[in-house]
Formats: sequence, structure tokens, C-alpha cells
Amino acid sequence: MPVSICDKWMPPSFGWIKCNTDGAFDVISGANGAGYVMRDFTRKATLCASIVFDVHTAEEAEARAIWAVLKKAVEQHLSHIIIESDAKALIDQFSAGNFDGDTRTDAIFIDILFFSTKLSACIFSFQRRVCNSVAQELALWAKQNNSTMYWSKLPVWIIPTVEEDH
Repeated sequence: MPVSICDKWMPPSFGWIKCNTDGAFDVISGANGAGYVMRDFTRKATLCASIVFDVHTAEEAEARAIWAVLKKAVEQHLSHIIIESDAKALIDQFSAGNFDGDTRTDAIFIDILFFSTKLSACIFSFQRRVCNSVAQELALWAKQNNSTMYWSKLPVWIIPTVEEDH
């Protein structure tokens, strides 16, 4: 499937949920965060999260963000999702059906494969950071606050970023 590159966030087709993910990692302090937002074809955010994990690389933070949103998609009994991330190497790897990782990521990647096969359809899509700003802000919030939060309604502080997407 060809990768579509955009200049701003685009809603998914009817019946699909678009899940934007991002990870943030500071190599000096080790502070990290992952963020995701799920939106439907009407652009409505149905769920978002800022999560802190025990990770040691930026790749792990990015993978954990994808892991977290897929886990939530399975828990929510979603069927058709698009995972968008600016982690091109991971998206290319998962799109090619390669879920082999190193000693730190292998279990995460195996879970990502497991969760993705529980869905009717799961597309991994690379998007530049400009199309992924909400997930980026959520990941940075987790990193800066060293806190994990889940919201079924957007927190007030992220609404301006969501509105810039439109």
C-alpha cells in the first residue's frame, strides 16, 4: 500500500479509526513519554493518552506508543484502524510484516503483531511530524510531567493543537 504524505492531519474514511502515536525520549535524563490520540471520520477524538514507560531509547518510546494504542484498540473491540507515526523505520518494518526486534524491543514487537492480528484491518502509515502534532504534544506532556493519563474527552490544553489540525 502506498504511503500518503500530507501537510496536515486528514480524517480516516467512514468506519475507520485513525490512531496517531508518538514517543519522546531524552538521552541525557532518560525522561520519556508516549502519546496517542484516536479520531474517527468526523475528526472527533474518542480517546487520548499520555504514558510513561520504562524505556532506554527513542525507538522503544515510539514502539511503546504503537503498542499502547493497539492494546487499547483491541480492548475497545475496534476493527479497522490506521496507525500513524513519524517513526519511519518502525512503520516501514511493521508494514513489511517484520516484527523482529532486538533484546529490548522483541517482546514489544511480538505484542504489536499479536494485537494487530486481532483486528479486521490494521494499516501502519508513516506521517511527518507536522501531521502528528497532537500525539507529539501528548508524548511531551507525559515526558515533562512523568505522569500517565488517559482521557475520553480531550484535555483543555490540547484542544488548540487539535484545532490547528483542521
